[in-house]
Amino acid sequence: MLLSAGVAVLLLAAVLAVFLEDRPARVAFVVPIAFALAVVAGFAVARWQRAQRARRLAEGQVEAVRRDGEAKFRALAENVPFVTWLTRNADRRSLLYISPQVEALLGYTPAEWQAEPNLFSKLLHPDDRERVLTELEAAAADGYPFRSAYRLVARDGRIIGIREATSTVRDTSGEPLYTQTVLYDDAERRRADEERDRLQGAEREAATQNVALQGRLDLLRHASELLAASVEPRAPLQQVSELLVREFADWCTLDAVEDDGELIRAAAAAGGRTAHPAAEPGDDIRKVLQSGQKLLVTSLEGDEKPGAGFPPETVSLISVPVRGRGRRVGVLTCGRISPASTYGAGEVALAEDLAGRIGVAIDRARLYREVEERADAGRVLTYVADGVVLTDRAGVVRLWNPAAEKITGIPASDLVGHPAAERIGGWQEGLDSVPVSSSPDRAHPEVIVPIEGADGERWISISGVRFFEGTVYAFRDVTEVRQLEELKADFIATASHELRTPLAAVYGAAQTLLRHDFALDEAGRDRFVSLIADESERLGRIVNEILLANQLDAGRVDLGADAFDPGELVERVVDAARVHAPPGIVIERVVPAAVPHAVADRDKVRQVLVNLVENAMKYSPGGGRIEVGLESGEESGAETVVFFVRDEGLGIPADEQARIFEKFYRLDPHMTRGVGGTGLGLYICSELVNRMGGHIWVESTEGEGSTFLLELPADPEPLGRPVPSVARSPERQAAESDH
Repeated sequence: MLLSAGVAVLLLAAVLAVFLEDRPARVAFVVPIAFALAVVAGFAVARWQRAQRARRLAEGQVEAVRRDGEAKFRALAENVPFVTWLTRNADRRSLLYISPQVEALLGYTPAEWQAEPNLFSKLLHPDDRERVLTELEAAAADGYPFRSAYRLVARDGRIIGIREATSTVRDTSGEPLYTQTVLYDDAERRRADEERDRLQGAEREAATQNVALQGRLDLLRHASELLAASVEPRAPLQQVSELLVREFADWCTLDAVEDDGELIRAAAAAGGRTAHPAAEPGDDIRKVLQSGQKLLVTSLEGDEKPGAGFPPETVSLISVPVRGRGRRVGVLTCGRISPASTYGAGEVALAEDLAGRIGVAIDRARLYREVEERADAGRVLTYVADGVVLTDRAGVVRLWNPAAEKITGIPASDLVGHPAAERIGGWQEGLDSVPVSSSPDRAHPEVIVPIEGADGERWISISGVRFFEGTVYAFRDVTEVRQLEELKADFIATASHELRTPLAAVYGAAQTLLRHDFALDEAGRDRFVSLIADESERLGRIVNEILLANQLDAGRVDLGADAFDPGELVERVVDAARVHAPPGIVIERVVPAAVPHAVADRDKVRQVLVNLVENAMKYSPGGGRIEVGLESGEESGAETVVFFVRDEGLGIPADEQARIFEKFYRLDPHMTRGVGGTGLGLYICSELVNRMGGHIWVESTEGEGSTFLLELPADPEPLGRPVPSVARSPERQAAESDH
């Protein structure tokens, strides 16, 4: 500024010297004025220079912001799963920008779109072109936003279903800047609709299967009650055959082996139709008895005829041997005449179960006859499968057979000669509900009551017969059957709940996406699509668990036995688990420097490890560290590989650790700790490991976490290999350095 003022003074002084050479007196007066004017001019010049610099700086900042905004827009547009298309003033021929996704969708590059302004109109499907162009003209006239669905023809000739959303982007003053169009493949919505339909079908199928399963359980229960109603089998067998005709078959026969070995027809029933079985068993039934193999005819068509002795209208039948104490005592045969209801594997399993119950009833009746005929109850009752107890009129035990000892765990030496109510917990309370008949020939049902055995509570199915010296009770152990029925009932309820929850979420999200009266932004749409994908994956896992458990029970799972690198498998499992680990969970890999190859089915081992890691995360609601690693082991002198999954979660009570690998068993059945599940995961893990020649177990302390270990055979060649070092957290490194 001072330099500018000085220059101005010199210039002014020079001018005055020229024009005032002959006036010295005036020079002294004018010079101060000139100096002041020069200073003012210098200040003005300096201010102008600062303004220029500020303007250039502001323009640079605006340009930087513009470039940054454009870069962010391009990065966003080029990474979203749809095409972003910018045009000027709603004119689709004036291309400003189109994202690279257009080439993957339609096969044309952005440069080709830039070079050919009318490319969009040319790619419209002939059947949609007139409609879409008319809609676009109307939208441009009325103003955006605009939404439509139509088809475009890709470069390779494919017809692509497109959904479009177009809007005008305006500045802060409301003036239009450009028109933005979003194009995305309509296949996503179609896939959501197809997935919804598939899940609804699966729900209906599961509900139908549940109803059918409950019907079969009711049939077995009713048949058991009928068979237990009397020790004389003829009347119960006829009642069971009539029950089967009402609920399972169009006709039914029960053939029994007499004491002399002759096979006779003990019971037969038909459903009021023309299909009536013969009075005597035919050759096919005798072959079933002799071979001990079931006969299943799934369909008879055209001129095909059933075997001799079967009704000619029969189109499907099941014939299974009836066994009692390991020997064949009869044959159960059921048939259907309707082509729409042929028998399958499930019906065969039900018939075999019924045949086993019938065999027990026939065998029990035969043993009762032996008691009456030989009057040697002690010798006969030694071999009977049912527990038998004889009490006198005072309630003192006089006979306690070996089966009763085995069922209750109470030896006869501790019980005979003493009142049963004193030595058997719950006996007196149970007797109050036990029906006691005055004759073995009179039908009377069994009841199921609890008693206290040597190893805890046992449930028995018991009935009694009174005679002049006292009462004889026959009972059998139904503890496991009762537990299994309870577990199955819990499983049905749990599976229904586990299936219903993701189905409801998928259905709700799909319905929201299909609504036209509710506008969703792209983030909201992505959120609902992600919800559908996540819940569909969860539903798939539940269904896969149920199917795999069924395949394991049926022996239809093929397992390989190849050598593989366990360290690499652990690394893959850990990397995958870290992706979806909840906040607060840290997953680490712990692998020794050298490890032998394991010999097993690699995919199944990976499935087991993934299940164990997911369980560890599920039972660690407070977060913590989960370690997945390897140890060397040895079993029977052979080297083994031991995988382990260790967590710091809830832990498992000591009294439940022996049961967690049982089918349908859940550690938290009432979800008091917020942990759900079908109760099949650890059962599947145990079955897979055992069938691969390995062993799985758990070491846990309640409240301090759990360690699941699975041991598999090791491959002797190669003996070992170096394993890459694993990146550890600073906390982990500090802990290791302390040791």
